[in-house]
Amino acid sequence: MMCDLKRFGSLILLGFLLLTMGCGFHLRGEIPESAKKESLAMTGVSKKNPLYVNFVQKLTVAGGVLAAKPSEAFAIINVTKARQLRRPITLSSVGRANMFDLSFLVTFEVQTPKGKILMPERELIIRREYFNTQSTPLGQGLEEAQIRIEMENEAAQQLLRQVLVGLKDLPPAAP
Repeated sequence: MMCDLKRFGSLILLGFLLLTMGCGFHLRGEIPESAKKESLAMTGVSKKNPLYVNFVQKLTVAGGVLAAKPSEAFAIINVTKARQLRRPITLSSVGRANMFDLSFLVTFEVQTPKGKILMPERELIIRREYFNTQSTPLGQGLEEAQIRIEMENEAAQQLLRQVLVGLKDLPPAAP
């Protein structure tokens, strides 16, 4: 009896998987097949910049190709600005800032190696607010650093998504 239930459950799972494959379902973040054939490059930030490192990691995990040189890429993501901003929002009763607005601003455009604009300049802004009770000043720096790391990671992911959506309807490069 128990073996029949396991077999029935396995058949249900197999049927569900076959149905999802047939409807075109794919995991979020996966690069469309047409985009996997084209390579991307990023300029404007150093290769040690967290935005660049995270972008390359996400592109590789999703099945994309990073061009060895920008001249070999189908599309070049030219980052013209990548800045972290921090501003106090509220003050405590003693006049110390206790709530902060953190922003990560990325301005970019996408072009071909020959300079043709594929996507005009756009801004990508990631924002976070966090409250600091001032009771653990050492922890504040660590908390803020962790939030910034998460923001850089999210910016790289959103940048990749925006570029892929923008390039989706373009014809593939000539061989």
